[in-house]
Amino acid sequence: MSEQHFPLLTIHHGNPSTFTGPLARVLGPRLQNNKMIKAMSSVSRLARGGEMELLGMTTDIDQEGTFSAWATGPMGKLPDAKKAVEGVQKAIRNRGKPIIQRDNTLIYTSYQPPIPTKASMKLLGSRLSVELNGHPQPTVCTLQVTTRCQANCIHCSAARHKRPNEAELTTDDWKRIIRESEQLGAVTIVFTGGEPLLRPDIYELIEWVDKDEAIALMFCNGLMLNEENVRKLAKAGLWCIHVSIDSPDPNAHDEMRRVPGSFQKAVDGLKRCKDAGILTGISTYATPERLHNGQVVELIELAKTIGTDEVTIFDVVPTGRLLTEDRKHLLSDEDKDELCRIEQQYNDSSPLPHIITQAHVNGPTGAGCYAGWCQFYMTAYGEVTPCDFTPLCFGNAREESLETIWSRMSCHEGYCGHKESCRMQDQHFRARWIDRIPLSGPFPYPVSELDKLNEAEIEDVEVEETGGFSSIGIKG
Repeated sequence: MSEQHFPLLTIHHGNPSTFTGPLARVLGPRLQNNKMIKAMSSVSRLARGGEMELLGMTTDIDQEGTFSAWATGPMGKLPDAKKAVEGVQKAIRNRGKPIIQRDNTLIYTSYQPPIPTKASMKLLGSRLSVELNGHPQPTVCTLQVTTRCQANCIHCSAARHKRPNEAELTTDDWKRIIRESEQLGAVTIVFTGGEPLLRPDIYELIEWVDKDEAIALMFCNGLMLNEENVRKLAKAGLWCIHVSIDSPDPNAHDEMRRVPGSFQKAVDGLKRCKDAGILTGISTYATPERLHNGQVVELIELAKTIGTDEVTIFDVVPTGRLLTEDRKHLLSDEDKDELCRIEQQYNDSSPLPHIITQAHVNGPTGAGCYAGWCQFYMTAYGEVTPCDFTPLCFGNAREESLETIWSRMSCHEGYCGHKESCRMQDQHFRARWIDRIPLSGPFPYPVSELDKLNEAEIEDVEVEETGGFSSIGIKG
């Protein structure tokens, strides 16, 4: 493979000077009045076009897939810059072997851009934001482009968001939101629903994603993955598609989706996407019963048979449509440990399919809770919540900029700090923020309304085993 170079921070001469590059949003304001930078700005007038690259990164991947990187430019000689690049190199190598090597890049998961690419360099900005500001930039945005769906799943996590009499966001609305998300730092744009393929403009929206800024993913039910639609998805530049499969048994899957023949359509659609060059994944979920009766492992084996690149196993999360009031259907700590063991066993033995469990990724040994930390979710009506599962609204993108809403969310007491596990599975978090939401809604519920409650009322809240909004639902 060959070396590649990526500008990270470039100064442009002017009064005041301006900065561009993946680190500009974080470092630019801090460097504006720096004497050394002002001197460099003067020198930059001599450079072609009145600009100078202050910091860059050159990368190399050898024949065995080993990633190397080094800092360049005047700031590249600074100890902090060298340390940051070394940290990136170490983090990448600690991921183990990539699942795929493609076009001089390494793919470790479908949820992040391949390394090295322009989009992946933006992750440096988020890492730097944590060090300087105590909170990362949002790197993942999940967009519910429609609530419409042909299925009627008994476990739908988006069921409470449906408002048939309210207009959904327009094509222009979504284009603006996608661009704002990229500018905020997003490297992964996820299209979900409902069924996103029911929007005629979905191909236009996928194409609108700037592929130098972010990758485009989709979660769907697989019912519309015919040859023509798959061809249009590939042409639009879809990076990966995750199809929900609830059971390795076709009849059980069809029953849960309440759509006869949906299992076979999902399997056939995955194969078409793979043939079209789109990364493929199966999205499913784990309950104690499904874990102990072997269905989780059977689904992984199904993925191997189909040839999918990845399998994502979500936890059952208390949200969305009522599934049961009995908390025994939630995963125990022992169940999550077993899921992590299965994940490691499969990933150690074979690169494909790559297994991702929410139990690991959002747990203490993984990255912790993404919600409101490095991720946000938006409903089809513009409401912004911390994640798909959290029914708390921090603002509407029809009325405010994403930057304003993200700032409000990331400064809120429920989300200003990093949490080692999923908030929506934490009884204390739910008692403070979720279980007090009226069953009559609206959903998602304005967090400002909860904030109005006085401290005494908060102290009286008790954690209950069931009741309130503690109904169990799952993604898909």
